[in-house]
Amino acid sequence: MRAESVETELKFKTQGGTNLAATFTVPAGKERAPAVLLCQGLSGIRNLVLPRVAETMAERGIATLRFDYAGYGDSDGPRGWIDPFARVIDGRYALATLIGREEVDPNRIGVYGHSYGGPVAIHIAAQELRARALAVVSSPGGGTDMLRSTRAEWEWLSLVHRLDVERAAIAAGAPPTVVALKEIFPLSPAFASAYAKLKGEGTSAIAAGSGLGTSTFHLASIDRMAVFDPEAAARNLIRCPALFVHGEDDDTAPMSATASIFRAIPGPKQWHSVPGADHNALDTEPVLTSVLAKVGDWFGLHLPSTDEG
Repeated sequence: MRAESVETELKFKTQGGTNLAATFTVPAGKERAPAVLLCQGLSGIRNLVLPRVAETMAERGIATLRFDYAGYGDSDGPRGWIDPFARVIDGRYALATLIGREEVDPNRIGVYGHSYGGPVAIHIAAQELRARALAVVSSPGGGTDMLRSTRAEWEWLSLVHRLDVERAAIAAGAPPTVVALKEIFPLSPAFASAYAKLKGEGTSAIAAGSGLGTSTFHLASIDRMAVFDPEAAARNLIRCPALFVHGEDDDTAPMSATASIFRAIPGPKQWHSVPGADHNALDTEPVLTSVLAKVGDWFGLHLPSTDEG
């Protein structure tokens, strides 16, 4: 991190006493700074892409808090579950932690979501009256729209029947089935090829490494993912200006599946599409820099900084 910012590693608790790991970044010498909560994508960990977001915000005088969801990275909690509802709860406790910092102005708070962190951020911003601005990058559609968008119809029907069997087995006392991530959320060959070029660094969608909660997950996670409804949450974004940034060639989180969420927002909003860019492009340079410039402008406009401090 550059000299103009200071990072603090911290822990905070959520309901039930689960400890979550987080990183607070604040512009050096800044007092009562505007601040933005950063919500990670499917990978669930704070050290992919989000450090670059935090750096950009700090350069603009904005503090940030990024965190590992429960069961991911350095946070406690059961591994292997993709539960967007639980991620929203984690995010709300993270937001309370951010607002409670003495370096932060509680009246200038924003929420940012990257990839699958987009729907999480939408829910948080819709539920928290203290959220004054929202920005999401490469945000997918919600519920079954997201899960079906990368599957042929026959694959979707096969999955539906498989989940019927899985529920019956769990109800009878069997342990949840563990599967590879691609069985829950298929990724395109183009995404896989671009990911391989990152040499194990990971993206907002996938963390490097293997094991439960990294490369394998509980199949029953789909039941929670399927009923998650960011479009309904978006209808409550009445006074929280929202920015959506999306790659036109994103075949992991297609724009067509996200458009209905954007249309549902009744308040101020702006859509920015990036020609020729896919999902990985918005995770990496040089496109990431231009995307974050747009995001920084948005938060700068709606969470105006001050010169004091």
